[in-house]
Amino acid sequence: MHVLNLLIMLIYILWLFTALMAFAMAYAISYARKSSSQAQRFIVYLILSMMNGMLIGPLFYYLFKLPFVRAAEVSSFAMMIEAIPFLGIFLSDIMNERSRNKTFLYYYTSIFVIIDEVIMSLDFNLISGSENAVNLYSIIRSLSSYWFVLPMASEMFLSALLLRNDVNRFMFYVFSVQAAVMLLMPNIFPGLWVPLAVYISGAVMTGFFIYMFEYLYKKQSLSNSSGRYIIELLIGYSLMMGSIFLWQYNKSLFLISISMVIYMAIYLNGILKYKFNDRKFFWISNKKWSLIYMIMVFTSEFFMGATFDAQYYGASFFISSMNLAVVSGSIYNMILTSIYDFIAFFGIISLSTWFLIMMGIEMGSLVVFRLKTAHLENRIRMILMLCAYAVYSILIPSFIIPNNSKIPFIGWTMGIGSGGPVAPALILPIILTYVISGSLSFLFGSRQICSLFCTAPVMYQGTFYDSMKNFNRSGKTSKSITLSNKSGKLLYRIVSLLVYSSLGITAVLSYLDSIHAESIYIYGTDPEYMLYIFYFGVLWYIVFLTMPVLGSYACINTGYCHWGNFNRFISKFGFFKLKVKDPATCLTCRTKDCAKACPVGNHELPGNFIKNGEYRDSRCIGIGDCLEACPNENIFFYDVRHFIREKTSKKGSVLNDR
Repeated sequence: MHVLNLLIMLIYILWLFTALMAFAMAYAISYARKSSSQAQRFIVYLILSMMNGMLIGPLFYYLFKLPFVRAAEVSSFAMMIEAIPFLGIFLSDIMNERSRNKTFLYYYTSIFVIIDEVIMSLDFNLISGSENAVNLYSIIRSLSSYWFVLPMASEMFLSALLLRNDVNRFMFYVFSVQAAVMLLMPNIFPGLWVPLAVYISGAVMTGFFIYMFEYLYKKQSLSNSSGRYIIELLIGYSLMMGSIFLWQYNKSLFLISISMVIYMAIYLNGILKYKFNDRKFFWISNKKWSLIYMIMVFTSEFFMGATFDAQYYGASFFISSMNLAVVSGSIYNMILTSIYDFIAFFGIISLSTWFLIMMGIEMGSLVVFRLKTAHLENRIRMILMLCAYAVYSILIPSFIIPNNSKIPFIGWTMGIGSGGPVAPALILPIILTYVISGSLSFLFGSRQICSLFCTAPVMYQGTFYDSMKNFNRSGKTSKSITLSNKSGKLLYRIVSLLVYSSLGITAVLSYLDSIHAESIYIYGTDPEYMLYIFYFGVLWYIVFLTMPVLGSYACINTGYCHWGNFNRFISKFGFFKLKVKDPATCLTCRTKDCAKACPVGNHELPGNFIKNGEYRDSRCIGIGDCLEACPNENIFFYDVRHFIREKTSKKGSVLNDR
């Protein structure tokens, strides 16, 4: 009992020392940023060298089995040795009345903060009995222990708090969230902490991304240093989420430890060097930054979704369910196997339930923000779109009817291939899916898919992503695709022909496999289902993320989405079209905002309204931006509802005349 009390007291002392060290480190970080004189810089050197010296003694005590007194002498000697060179520099600068560049101070502070935390974590793990030797493995384990993570997270938040008046509010929130994510590393405690940390950190990051998207949408500009730091931070997030996913699978601490050190280095580099009030740039006109930003956000989200899946299903079961092939054999076979594994791994995660839930919350929040300014009809459509995403894309297929391949229009959400192999028993559900969806497109236009039931509208129509349509005419490629000029039309024909040909061929192969007439599989995966994974689990995200280059709604304008192409074709013969209340109003309109607002690129709107009073084109998917942009509120959607209303009113008029 007495030994237990001593151990508890020792733990309390260590935590007290940890808190003091965290505050001292945070103060040194903030002081290093604010320092303007050689005396202030010397204080930073002195604080860091003293802390480093204090921590070296215990390490030598365990490393070389020194007596306690000798270890204390080592600490004193280390503090003196480390402080002397900087004392000399300080005196030299004072005597010569010069001021050195602060770059060395920044690097020195960053390196010593990390080194001090590594040594402190190793010391405390040795003292508490968690480690009994000093080697590479014990250092890696110490980097993944709470003795390293909790002090580092505290230092990040405290230093940001001390510097809150020196950075803008946005960057203070960024630093605070960065500290929170570090604090919620799942590997530092066993048991219940692991799932809690995975889900809570995911919620924090999702909330932060929503905040960042909306901030960028409203401000439209960032300082150069803020823009650079956000990209660096997203790289850090991606490394951390990827390493957590691997840790869930193989429990290896090496990558997760390295990623945390890199993550802290990113923070220190930003908080010490970047001013955050330098020259601004408009991200909405900066194609390169926007492209990198979208790719890095998605990478972070991708691995975050993977950690959710691994936590919910079990990492080993989740990986084994992907049916990945073993990379072996000749170089040619290894290349093919690697390509297959990449498509399977990427596509299965991006189409998984938890990834779609996370993306739905994030993208759906941006749609909710846009609802505030939308017109009534568009507001109703957006609400239905959110409900369709939640119910049709997630709730029914994932939780209510898990085995839904025999359910028309639900089990075959993206047409042929999306429900699995083309088996004889599934021919009727496939046909009914096309009949049901085609009928809806005939009655209401292809917007029933492209602006309602598909998952893409939720991702395209939030505030931030909707603003991406500004890139539609900012480059040669995006302009060609969006405005559908000669080269754009040629691209559409080629891509759509390739897509339909590949779907037809693999559908036949899938059917022959299902009736055992042939046995043609791609590493054990049905060819039709494999193609679906590639088109909608991989290629779709590539098209979406490259909006700054390809333009908004490139899934429609390039012709790669066969499901959208089918519904667009049917809608050409249906009731849906855009109409105007008074064509003369369009004749006097000077702005032509309807054409500018269309994210799909229907620039012929004004001319058709003036000439015919209506506009019908298969590329019109009823997004409704033209309705909202019209300064005269002259445009409205026309579909089967209006047709019935017209016929009914005409019939009533005839009866009244009689």
